[in-house]
Amino acid sequence: MIHGYYSAAGGRRRPYVKASLRFPSMRGQGLEVELLVDTGADRTILAPLDALRLSRRFRVDLTTLLPGTRSTGIGGTTPTRIVEAVLNLETVALPLTLTILEPTAPLAPIPSLLGRDILAHFALFLEERTTRVLLLEPAEADALDLP
Repeated sequence: MIHGYYSAAGGRRRPYVKASLRFPSMRGQGLEVELLVDTGADRTILAPLDALRLSRRFRVDLTTLLPGTRSTGIGGTTPTRIVEAVLNLETVALPLTLTILEPTAPLAPIPSLLGRDILAHFALFLEERTTRVLLLEPAEADALDLP
């Protein structure tokens, strides 16, 4: 079971999980990130501020990464880059093609997202009343006696 939390940043409580991203093409180096649990996001996305941390920490020119599909959201469209990564959530490691939003000025203060490409591997429980964010692995979810 993966435990997340609610954060009240920005005046609203939103569900997050802590994760580590490891990049095989970057000698397996890792980056700790906080990901907003977003059931409306098709894919897991590294936001511009985290993309800059990645670039600076590993001295990677993001423009040298493969271009990805433009990301379209409420704020418009943004060019993306992609990189192969392994997402570690506590004891679970899942490979993915990570979408990186290209940082452009001014930087949008948006969070990185945990999308359905990863959420599909879990049963998701969000209970804001008790501030519980739980991602259950299939065996854990199957063991529940639910109608």
